[in-house]
Amino acid sequence: MSMNELLKIVRYSNLFDLNHLMDAIDSINDETKTSVNNNDDSTNQSGNNKDLFLIRGKNYRGRLRLDENIATKIHHAQVTDGEMKHALLDGDATNYDLDRGFTRHPIDDMRSICVKLDGPSIINHIKLLLWDKDTRAYSYYVEVSVDDLTWTRIIDYRTYLCRSWQKLYFAPVVATSIRVVGTHNTVNKVFHLVSMEVYYIQKPFALIGDIYAPVENVATLEGSAVVSEGVSRVRNALINGDYLSYDWDSGYTCHQLGSGGIVIQLCQPHVVSSMRLLLWDCDNRSYSYYIETSYDNMTWSKVVDRQTAACRSWEILTFSPRIVVFIRICGTHNTANEVFHCVHFECPCRPDVLKSYMNEQTSMLTSDDREENSVTYEQFYKLFEPLIDTAALNNPPSTTDNGSLIQMHTLLPFLIKPSLSSIYPLEKENDEKNT
Repeated sequence: MSMNELLKIVRYSNLFDLNHLMDAIDSINDETKTSVNNNDDSTNQSGNNKDLFLIRGKNYRGRLRLDENIATKIHHAQVTDGEMKHALLDGDATNYDLDRGFTRHPIDDMRSICVKLDGPSIINHIKLLLWDKDTRAYSYYVEVSVDDLTWTRIIDYRTYLCRSWQKLYFAPVVATSIRVVGTHNTVNKVFHLVSMEVYYIQKPFALIGDIYAPVENVATLEGSAVVSEGVSRVRNALINGDYLSYDWDSGYTCHQLGSGGIVIQLCQPHVVSSMRLLLWDCDNRSYSYYIETSYDNMTWSKVVDRQTAACRSWEILTFSPRIVVFIRICGTHNTANEVFHCVHFECPCRPDVLKSYMNEQTSMLTSDDREENSVTYEQFYKLFEPLIDTAALNNPPSTTDNGSLIQMHTLLPFLIKPSLSSIYPLEKENDEKNT
């Protein structure tokens, strides 16, 4: 609302206290001064206020603390809604079991877990630890608010199965309160949250909608991925990062040909378009196989089909980008016996390896089940390549010496459609609206 409207219309309506009216006028006056002196402000920050930034938007401004968890008792954050409130922000993400160490709420249409920060803060990253002492998975969404009246949904994972640590990325937003609402638990009707951390991180990241498109391999133990199906002497050997220590008896994960497969579950939905795996290669045998992905463990789509190829050792695989939570590797042939053996798996492929691989390709041939009009691998890689370059060089951007804020996120010009795993160009959506 403009100054003129406040003085000419609102003033004479007698609907508001004059003190509130003066506060509104003072706020507009401050914003005007800020706009005029914006350039001077950005070059005069020094000393104790170098860590303090203001995002001046239409409605709110917030404090910026770089790479610092502000959802702590030291920062005066508090849990305002949820059962067993004391556990969520106690800093202990290790000691929890069936009875203690978590905050919870019954899954219905009215309950949630809410954390109030020490004031309006600029954030772009939240880490949540879902209770993970068994194989259960959860669905949920996250909303933020400045005034506890108007809530903005920044993450919506109601259709996905999530487990353990959740690393949520989103465009910078000013928030005073953060609300996590559980909508599904595969075991019972209670949503359990062990830990919450809230940051503004200085790490570049890419988003399609509210889903993170990782550059680094997320099929790791550190990334809270698990191998849910497959036989191995050591649990999760496929994703433990060791691709050197294997022989005839150990160091691989396998399954009987014609029966089941090897299944990896990621911690949360990611948009991926590449994988890398190491087939057991201690002799001259070759394998054939295919790979399927799913976001709900029910609907599967084939992303790699190598059933007619004789495959050995390292395999780098690319396909049209899609939302992935579950990956199923199914062996179909082994020239030596009736078992499929896989030593190591990455999703997505390590950035430096993928970059080198792409530089050698003259054309891309993919055999995945791509939806009509969905984004191709070539379209995706063209826009994703700058992030891969940054990761391959291991040289992330940072703030400049004068403390000015550098934008960390990249919103890729694609969209997600309900109940579909494929990614679509924005212009397709616009064309449909115009017809």
